Amino acid sequence: MTETPETGEIDLDHITLTGSLIAVSDHVRATAAPATADLTRRAADAQLRSYLEPSCFPEAVRRLAMGHLLVLVGEEDSGRRLGAIALLSRMSLAESTITVLSPAAAASELLTGIEYEPGRAYLLHDWIAGAERSELVELARKLAELGSYLVVTRSGAPSAAVEVELAWAAPDPGELYDLCLSAFDLRAGLSPAELTRGRDLAPRLPTPAEVVRLAARLARGEPPADEVAAWFDTKPAMGEVLGVAALAFAHRLSEQALDAQLARLERLCGDTARRPLAGPLVGVEDGLVGFRAPHQRGQVLAELVGRYGFWLWQPLRDWVRSLPGQGAAVQVRAAAGLALLARHSGREVRQEFLEVWALGSAAEQVAVANVLSYMCGDDTLAPGALRIVLEWSADPRDPRATVAAVALGGGLAVRYPDDCARHLRRLASSGGPVASVAARSLLRGRRRP
Repeated sequence: MTETPETGEIDLDHITLTGSLIAVSDHVRATAAPATADLTRRAADAQLRSYLEPSCFPEAVRRLAMGHLLVLVGEEDSGRRLGAIALLSRMSLAESTITVLSPAAAASELLTGIEYEPGRAYLLHDWIAGAERSELVELARKLAELGSYLVVTRSGAPSAAVEVELAWAAPDPGELYDLCLSAFDLRAGLSPAELTRGRDLAPRLPTPAEVVRLAARLARGEPPADEVAAWFDTKPAMGEVLGVAALAFAHRLSEQALDAQLARLERLCGDTARRPLAGPLVGVEDGLVGFRAPHQRGQVLAELVGRYGFWLWQPLRDWVRSLPGQGAAVQVRAAAGLALLARHSGREVRQEFLEVWALGSAAEQVAVANVLSYMCGDDTLAPGALRIVLEWSADPRDPRATVAAVALGGGLAVRYPDDCARHLRRLASSGGPVASVAARSLLRGRRRP
């Protein structure tokens, strides 16, 4: 690991480091929209095209119609957001547009800072602030007086606010698969064997979103079989596993650059027998080594988390921690890999990488900002990225606040522009090392389209 700088120090004058921040932010901007943008009826209907109501849906409709506020509590990726949209679409509304609120909205802001309009629908997805039971009951009373409706989603277990909360569950994956086939009009173009293989795979997928993606792959003519799991089922040698593990964090590097990084990983593992990176998952295109299909990168990480323990992850963790010091190209690819890993092991990513790098060198601190930016390209991970930077920036004297100020000007500003601008202005006026960094993040944000 590189030498640790003084508290609050970060070199944003370094052209290469700043260039990586801009490149990653532009990638998020090209693939994601503001999370708080209003949702039109047409957009809602398009999202609900392949939506399957879970068993708890009728009770949720009844509770929302009566109480005007409903908090859906459950696991991430269980379909809560689409469930919230479907619920609001069932209500009698003055306008069909759904106003989307920030997940960082505090209880006081929800009670007094928002001017709810009569007969309107509001959505607050992946709420990270939380509220007391009495505050939620008061908010429900206010919405009922206006004839407006608000659905909130959050992770975790139900609280004492039983009047307004409902435990949420995912729909049956097999039934969802069948619905997607009908919605995507796929049955006519697929053989019975392909349909059966997909139907057999669907119940083994961890989330509804994965089931929908399976159907989407079928729509593109890709095979339904899980080729990544099938490869791991062959019990490949340690060297082969290390190869695909390294590729997950160094995707689409040149053959020479990837070989150098893989050699470093193998030395950490005590395995010095050099072997070429090859196999059914690996391909070379335009001189760059990568996975044959983009979705395989995330699937490889999921398999590594589920199948392997200390003997693989300890050296792999040490190797990934060293990657920001290997140049901007490697640092950016490592950041993208960690963002994908966060889908399967978010606590590991935060504790073992982000918290460590946030107190490290300038390259490591920029790597943190880039991981958080890449997380913002994922609807499920974006609220968690926002939660991290708000925790770090709560006290401007916290040495991690400077890194938070960098991140607030990156992909987070694409997803949560108002929240980021507000907190950057607060940090810019606080004095100390964080102030200048926050001011420059604000300026960088204004210069981007």
